[in-house]
Amino acid sequence: MLDTTLPGATRRRVWAHPDVSSHSLVVLTATRLYLAPLAGAPRAELVAAIENGGNLEELLGPLAVVVELIAVRRLRLDLLRNTLTAEYVSGGLGTSGLTVVFATSEAADMCFTKFWRRLGDGYRLQPYQRDPWALARPPLLLLLGALLTTAALALALSAFEDAGPARAAALRENDPGAGVLRPEPKGALERLLDWRVVCAGGGLVAGASQVWLYRRFTQPPQALEVMRD
Repeated sequence: MLDTTLPGATRRRVWAHPDVSSHSLVVLTATRLYLAPLAGAPRAELVAAIENGGNLEELLGPLAVVVELIAVRRLRLDLLRNTLTAEYVSGGLGTSGLTVVFATSEAADMCFTKFWRRLGDGYRLQPYQRDPWALARPPLLLLLGALLTTAALALALSAFEDAGPARAAALRENDPGAGVLRPEPKGALERLLDWRVVCAGGGLVAGASQVWLYRRFTQPPQALEVMRD
């Protein structure tokens, strides 16, 4: 099988290890994608021979994976992991997939752009849509939990403080000789559990959850996907 790129036509694009983490070489021609298995960084003369139009089947050997671009149905770039995945028709018996991992975002972006361009006009970039409920659920659950916990603690502590005079009066009735009972100084834990401190802490958590919610809805896409029309 020979690459049919004519002299002067779209030139080959080559990415080599270590720019490619998953393979030794990735070669993109006008009609095919070649993936050489990982065996370390390729020799400089091999890369030069490929770029100068050498026979790819002979240069890359029988272990190289060859994919016809016309057989590709879907192309996806994971922007977080710098990973390119493609789904393609394999021998008319179903679909197969391939994965290429790049060391840098620049190399991954370049390969995705060139790959998409050579697929032709029959492929479209899919709109990036995320489930609003899946995005909002964690921050909203945190906000709801903070509000309910704060309200419950504040009410309990306020009721406990309001019951203080009643408890003191009950002690005087049971022990008339005690006179006026002075409240004991509050310890660190009691001061921390003051209802005002609890409300302030709950407000901080509620504010943080709202910032988290905003960031989740305004974060950039995590992946780009191209599919055949």
